[in-house]
Amino acid sequence: MKLLLLVVVISSFGNARSNCPVVEAHCPNVYVQFWLYSKNKIPKLIDPAKLNRNIFQHSGKIVILIHGYTGNRNSPPNNSIRPAFLNHTNVDVISVDYAPLVKSPCFAQAVQNVPLVSKCLAQLINVLVRRDIVHNSDLHLIGFSLGAQVAAQTSNYVFKKLKHITALDPAKPLFISADKMMRLDKADAEYVDVIHTDTLQYGLLKRVGHADFYPNFGQLQQPGCVDAEDKTSCNHNRAPLFYAESIIPNHNFWGRSSKDPSQIVLMGYGAPLVNGTFFLKTGSEFPFALKQEDSIANAEFGFNQMKRSFITYIEKALETYLISQISNGNPVKARTTNDNNNKDREENTTPLVQPIEQKIDNGMV
Repeated sequence: MKLLLLVVVISSFGNARSNCPVVEAHCPNVYVQFWLYSKNKIPKLIDPAKLNRNIFQHSGKIVILIHGYTGNRNSPPNNSIRPAFLNHTNVDVISVDYAPLVKSPCFAQAVQNVPLVSKCLAQLINVLVRRDIVHNSDLHLIGFSLGAQVAAQTSNYVFKKLKHITALDPAKPLFISADKMMRLDKADAEYVDVIHTDTLQYGLLKRVGHADFYPNFGQLQQPGCVDAEDKTSCNHNRAPLFYAESIIPNHNFWGRSSKDPSQIVLMGYGAPLVNGTFFLKTGSEFPFALKQEDSIANAEFGFNQMKRSFITYIEKALETYLISQISNGNPVKARTTNDNNNKDREENTTPLVQPIEQKIDNGMV
């Protein structure tokens, strides 16, 4: 099974390499754009070298949204989270657009382009803070998939430690065994919260933040994704949809701690800065948020399911991964390079009999 997947991946890489540039350049860069969105204002392309306070709302807070592989400023997480912020808060939103650097089927090259995007984003942040346009503590980076890894690497180039990174189903392929400076972890900001929705395929299972939330953990598909038109990305795209809804007043996502069942906390925007691993349930369509008692009822089901049969879970993960890659005409095959090998390293670095609670909380899976 693994051999067949590897052959498919190698073939796709050979065909794509000539059309998949890796850009080594300075910032500002034409391939990395920053678009400012403010309530009741026309979107504006901004130049980090020519920033001034007058173009911002002066609400004191700026949210920076970072799309993922094959995305742009109007794709997830922007298309759901940006309107939620503009409709329900007074923050300014900056959408990063680096679409030319992450086109399909060039995932390996897209990963190689992440440092450039991160350097250019760090340049923007350094200007914002140095010119006192925003306080460092009022900056919030929200990255989806590969964008979460961009946010992580941005921490390598800012002159003040980032205050807050929200990672929405951070990308897994090519990052599991990457150097610590190149992958997301809780050292990248004073606070890192993570929402995991696609642990079987594109997103990380491993706990990497101060707070890691696992909606509907243990199910092969997120509710509502079984019959979705695009099954290969439905689970992955749930993370930004959940976060976007959490911005709407009274749409609360409640999670239960894996260590202390009495600890019940909010997931998403405005949630308290807690530490730990949390599980919850959601609905199958908007509104995804459930009443507190429904959200935490049997939230540990998937947790206990994996505890009883971790090997079965991994086997299903590999099977699901292979089927999704082969049964679809253009399933972004380049994403899977070395993923089965990396998955082995991610899942099997400790005995399978070790309690799954300990494995996740120790960041081993």
